[in-house]
Amino acid sequence: MIRGVYLLGPHNSLLHSKEYVEPASREALIDFLLNLTEFLSTQDLGDQIEFMNLATSRLYYSVNGDYTFLLVADKADDMEQITEKIQQLETVFMEKFVPVYEAGKAIEGLDNFIDSLAVTMVKVAILGFAGVGKTTTLHLLRGETLPLKHDPTIGVTIKKLPSEVENANIVLWDLAGQSRFKILWGKMIANAQVVVIVTDSTLENVLKSKKLVGLVKEKVPNAKIIGIANKQDLPTALTPDRVGKILGVKTYELVAIDVSYRDRLIQIIRRAILEGKAEDSGDGKKADN
Repeated sequence: MIRGVYLLGPHNSLLHSKEYVEPASREALIDFLLNLTEFLSTQDLGDQIEFMNLATSRLYYSVNGDYTFLLVADKADDMEQITEKIQQLETVFMEKFVPVYEAGKAIEGLDNFIDSLAVTMVKVAILGFAGVGKTTTLHLLRGETLPLKHDPTIGVTIKKLPSEVENANIVLWDLAGQSRFKILWGKMIANAQVVVIVTDSTLENVLKSKKLVGLVKEKVPNAKIIGIANKQDLPTALTPDRVGKILGVKTYELVAIDVSYRDRLIQIIRRAILEGKAEDSGDGKKADN
């Protein structure tokens, strides 16, 4: 998702900034962007859009005359999509807003335009072996009636999650867990910002699911991974803490057939999107933490 949009004008002046995720230190970020813009003024980028990797995000930038356009997005975001957005930002700003600014008039409508531009699709992939409750988890997230019987997913089910993040359209991918679909998992999780590994909390399944964590780290290294210890109502269930230690990622408890977990689960997904990729502690957590 897009985390911030920054426009700088003549004499390295900050014309506009909009943040959708609060940076660790806004002052330090702005200072860095000002220094970068000053450096870019000595370079000839032509009409190229460049990027650089930051600690947990990616900074895209372009220069047009006295104006510099900077956009901070997640590393897992589709680069072509973000490049198109910064191109659109540059084109519209130069054609519509620069004449107003250079005439000394107040710029109106820019904030609304940037808000509309900053909306991106956030892909959340739900991955796990057959029978662990992935589809039930999907129904729970969407507030749908929970199924009365297990109906295995064939291939992939794609559903939208009601908006929970200001500038993101969250799309949930429920991947089939049967063995015959394993060959597709790597392709189906491509470009996912968040991957949710669902387990049934049995030792056998959790040990198998550890391989899924390895697959995600190999195929989408910039994705945020969280674990779900489902079926916590069963006597054979390992604790979320134990599941998290085996998987090596932060793990939360869940009883997917219990609708009282819905709001807490949505907040877990929301927090994972906003946090982005980070070092996973492997500690288990309750769903309301």
